[in-house]
Amino acid sequence: MGQPLILHRYINRQVFLSTVMVTFILVMVLVSGRFIKYLAEAAAGEIAADALFLVMAFRMPEFLQMIVPLSLYIALLLVLGRMHMDNEMVVLRAGGQGHGRIVRSLVVPVLMATTLVGLFSLYVTPRGDAEVNRIFEEQKDRSVLELLTPGRFHVKGSSNSQRATYAEHLNREKGVLENVFVADARFEGQGEANRLLTVWARSGKLVQEDGISYLLLTDGFQYQGKPGQRDYKEIGFKEARVRIGGEKSDSRPPKVRGRSTRELIAERENNHEALAELQWRLSLILTVPIMALAAIPLARVNPRQGRFYRLIPAVLGYMLYVGMLLVTRSAIEDHSGVLPWYLDMVWIHLVAATIVFLLYFGNRIFRRRAGA
Repeated sequence: MGQPLILHRYINRQVFLSTVMVTFILVMVLVSGRFIKYLAEAAAGEIAADALFLVMAFRMPEFLQMIVPLSLYIALLLVLGRMHMDNEMVVLRAGGQGHGRIVRSLVVPVLMATTLVGLFSLYVTPRGDAEVNRIFEEQKDRSVLELLTPGRFHVKGSSNSQRATYAEHLNREKGVLENVFVADARFEGQGEANRLLTVWARSGKLVQEDGISYLLLTDGFQYQGKPGQRDYKEIGFKEARVRIGGEKSDSRPPKVRGRSTRELIAERENNHEALAELQWRLSLILTVPIMALAAIPLARVNPRQGRFYRLIPAVLGYMLYVGMLLVTRSAIEDHSGVLPWYLDMVWIHLVAATIVFLLYFGNRIFRRRAGA
């Protein structure tokens, strides 16, 4: 009993440390890219800077549920590959510790990773996505007074129009912008401005009517014309309204990723997006034990081949596995699948499990057939 226990502790410690290290590296890469994207949106005024870290915190479980299966898979390849390179596996087999003992030694880390991914996938991530949706809806509907930073231009637009807003000062107590400048340009052709509407007002404040937000400007002038021409029109006004938001809905249903697993189960028969999301969450859980079992024979390398001989092909196999799940998920959402709901993604896992089975017993089966 002592030798197996020592073996279990040794392998589990190595796998745990390697999984944490790989997870940290992958999280840093993924989070950095996503944070840069959100930072660009904050610089464009689409999201408040103080909401960035909240969004990243609520998105972290979603990142981890995708990264942990891959991290455990890579960690097993690295640890077991090193043991093959250092001939530790030869010593273990000589002592009667074969692949069956290695598989039993990995039960604890695989169960822990599966439980963690299941907790994130079925419960934590949906709640985080719902909070992210809520934050973005609040950012979308928030006041222009919160978007504007006094002394800076706030630019927002699309491919055929662009609006720049500037306020010299913001009186937060009264909620009034002072010395407001608004330039609204319409484009056509090769980015050339077809019409430019410029407004200056002494003050402005936010008003709402029928669920639509307006910026009420007072004591100002409006200039309208085409750049490069002299026929500008100047109109003075006491009050003018500039629309800054769309209609607000009292209750917006969360996106399918933000719905609880219980809601997805109830809606799976009539909602293809709910069905696809439900199967995706369950599939993430199944990838952990399947790929962990696949890592044991894939890590078997000859010392002359090098420690990383099979690492790249093994990772490409994992990417193919997850890619097929994503393609099937899109097919279910588009209602292009023809199988029953409980078989839409199951066939991919069955194919993966069959490949894992062949990795363990394929040589024996083919040898028996060749001998027969």
